[in-house]
Amino acid sequence: MRHMFFFILLCCGFFTAAAFRIEFGNNTTISQPVHEDLYIAGGTVTINAPIYGDLIIAGGTIIINDTVTNDILLAGGNVTFNGFAGDDIRCAGGNIRISKNVTGDVVLAGGSVIIDRGITIGGLLATGGKVTMDGNVNGELRGAFGELTLNGNVTKGLNCTVDKLTINGNVAGNAVLAARDIVIGNAANFNGDVRYWNNAGSLDFKQSVKNGKATYDPSLRIQNSEWYYLGAASVLGLLWYLGMALLMIMIVQYLFAATIKKAADTIFASSIKSLGYGCLFFIATPVAAVIAFLTIVGVPVGLLLVFVYITLLLLATVIISVVGANWFNNRNNHQWSYWRLVFAAFGLFIILKIVQAAPFVGWLLIFVMACISFGGILLNLNWKRKPPVALTD
Repeated sequence: MRHMFFFILLCCGFFTAAAFRIEFGNNTTISQPVHEDLYIAGGTVTINAPIYGDLIIAGGTIIINDTVTNDILLAGGNVTFNGFAGDDIRCAGGNIRISKNVTGDVVLAGGSVIIDRGITIGGLLATGGKVTMDGNVNGELRGAFGELTLNGNVTKGLNCTVDKLTINGNVAGNAVLAARDIVIGNAANFNGDVRYWNNAGSLDFKQSVKNGKATYDPSLRIQNSEWYYLGAASVLGLLWYLGMALLMIMIVQYLFAATIKKAADTIFASSIKSLGYGCLFFIATPVAAVIAFLTIVGVPVGLLLVFVYITLLLLATVIISVVGANWFNNRNNHQWSYWRLVFAAFGLFIILKIVQAAPFVGWLLIFVMACISFGGILLNLNWKRKPPVALTD
């Protein structure tokens, strides 16, 4: 029973353990230092205190105002990094702004990305609709963009594919530029060789190339005239969705490894029984919620049942994937590690999503698998209360 209660805490409260901490809520603010890894999901997330472990966040609006010592893995709508990052950043978002130094490398996917003037980051690998680089990159800047404006400094080199490229900054290493439109500003400076392609053909780099030469290279031509319309919103949405699916798979496998392993064994031995219990869960839970709503006293219980039921429905494919990976592992005696199980579940998740696209048959198959998976888990939950411990003199 405590596993069911934990799912509730996972979705609307917080859970604290020795190595990590989890926070969930519509509006979540961290105002006290956190000395372990921190996982957060919420509508609006604000970090106003230092995090001394990794930070993993999924949210609508995310504002980080204090130091994060280790890695940051993040997906959100509007994201502001206003605190020092001691290691790498991996981020997918609609609008992303970095306003403080980042010691490690940065990997970004965003509709709009701004790296503020005066700040320094490690290497930058990015893709986005519009990227404005006003700060300094200690490593190499690579990526594909709708529009890239470089006003800062790049220490090692620049390699980009872009619709419109504007250079008003310094590139210390070699540059490979494939762009439909290249604008070389008066402040542009290249301290290495430049290979480039643009629609206009040969381009006058003026005096911007100092210690190398600029070479027009037709092999860099962008073949697809609409390459950048792959669907920025769709691609970013896909990255965000898959990233959150992987995060949830990691959390479920980490926290419920023992129960899910037993559930996988139960499914193998008693699949029909598991199917029956799973069907009962999907039918009985909403009925119980409706009954609870009939009395004033039962309204909170009804709301809780509805919330948990909807949450589990949203997580159904994730749970099926984790149970499936454990079933395959147990069935073949592979003795997979945690990460092997996670990535096997992630691969299964992608396959299930493709299957789910098939009309009727796909959804029917997912429903049956969900019933079996949930039934196997229910059969392995400890519903009995432990007897009280007798006190002795």
